Amino acid sequence: MTKKDLLKPNSKAVMYVRVSSKEQEKGGFSIPAQIKLLTKYAVDNGLNVVKIFQEAETAKQAGRKNFQAMLKYLKDHSDVKFILVEKTDRLYRNLKDYIVLDEIQGLEIILVKESVILSDFSSNNDKFMHRIKVILAQQYIENLSEEVRKGQREKAEEGIYPSKAPVGYKNVEGPNGKRIIVVDPEQAPFVRRAFELYATGNYSANTINTMFYKEGFRTKGGNKFAKSTIERMFKNIFYIGKFEYRGYVCENAQHEAIIDVKTFNAIQNRLNSLNRARTHDLKFPYQGFLKCSSCGGILSPELKRGKYVYYHCSDYHRKGCKKLSYINQDKLDKAIADILSRLKFDKSMLNGVLQTVMELHEKKNSYQRNCVKTINAKIRRLQKLIEKAYIDKCEGVIDEEFWRIQNKKWRKEKNELMEQLSMLDVADEQFYNNCEQLLNFTKNAHEMFLKGSIEDKSFITKLVISKITYYNKKLDIELYPVFNSLLKKANKIATLV
Repeated sequence: MTKKDLLKPNSKAVMYVRVSSKEQEKGGFSIPAQIKLLTKYAVDNGLNVVKIFQEAETAKQAGRKNFQAMLKYLKDHSDVKFILVEKTDRLYRNLKDYIVLDEIQGLEIILVKESVILSDFSSNNDKFMHRIKVILAQQYIENLSEEVRKGQREKAEEGIYPSKAPVGYKNVEGPNGKRIIVVDPEQAPFVRRAFELYATGNYSANTINTMFYKEGFRTKGGNKFAKSTIERMFKNIFYIGKFEYRGYVCENAQHEAIIDVKTFNAIQNRLNSLNRARTHDLKFPYQGFLKCSSCGGILSPELKRGKYVYYHCSDYHRKGCKKLSYINQDKLDKAIADILSRLKFDKSMLNGVLQTVMELHEKKNSYQRNCVKTINAKIRRLQKLIEKAYIDKCEGVIDEEFWRIQNKKWRKEKNELMEQLSMLDVADEQFYNNCEQLLNFTKNAHEMFLKGSIEDKSFITKLVISKITYYNKKLDIELYPVFNSLLKKANKIATLV
């Protein structure tokens, strides 16, 4: 498809222009200069520019309010499908930007100075480089999610489990309006009996589950609990008045214990004696990625006989797909390996990958430096407050109680900031690992998949495949457009040969 086919007359577009310093204003990168360039392109190609978003940043006042405004405008106006921008670094300031723009369906980005149009109709090379940027950006940002989890961690430190209540409990609204967890009067008696029976060693988890199902122990949808749910229940310290949340163990939780410590320990001794791997303690390459094409439920992995992995629909009871979504992991491996065996990357694409990795490496470094600088400044400020308050306490300016409360508060804030620095370090290390995975992928995707680790297979799957569904022996694998194009090209070459 040519550019004329892509840019239909009067197609609606927005224009985004940005400068980040006075030096750029002086260097010919001014907003008027960018608008002039983009306006000419729009006129020459019959594009109707319906709105212009301008951004001027200074060193003291960073931030992009108009970039956010543009995102909202595009989401609210689905008939506007084009963004006109001078070049890549005018639009993508950091790794997060690749993700948010990629999430807008049908959006086409025109980088005028670079003569690049990012869309489903772009060249394989352009689409592939864009896909690389998105996947590396996603994985880097995912490793920086500590900030999102901070509120939940604070809740956990107060003794409140910040997630869904396990079987035998329920989430309710407390007297102060906050969500709390209380004992479920209907399910708790079943849970107590289940622990007591399992502790004797005469009943299996499956037997107890089947027996109780007949007595009315069921999910909210009226179905039988999964065997894995019951097995996890027997290992969960939540039932003795404790809980673990993202590495933090709360020894004195606010919820009521419904199992005594003696019974719980007896069960742990039994479980330890079994000495076998548990599904929820293992990692699987397609976990959370596979879906049932009948009901849309997630296919969960399950280890059989210590070596066979099957994925089965976790929603079949609730949505009635008759448990026909059940596939061996080996079949998935074979199907994906077959696709990868036909993927070939030419020299120009390999060189493009190296350039893309270098470009993202610089953006990652810039983003990280700014984060570290901001966090360290906050840590220094808190340390000064702690030191000054201690002197004030010693000199009698403030009382002991005020010092104790403030010191505890500031220490907590400082520790949280230290954790954020640690998360940056983790994300940094993972970024380099992902870059190496990517380079190995482009050299020989098929061999990397066959010989690679679970992490390698998971990385390749997320990079290449947009969706995998399965039901009743029918496996459907949907690739991202760039890889579909590459496969078609490979098939044409094979046919000619």
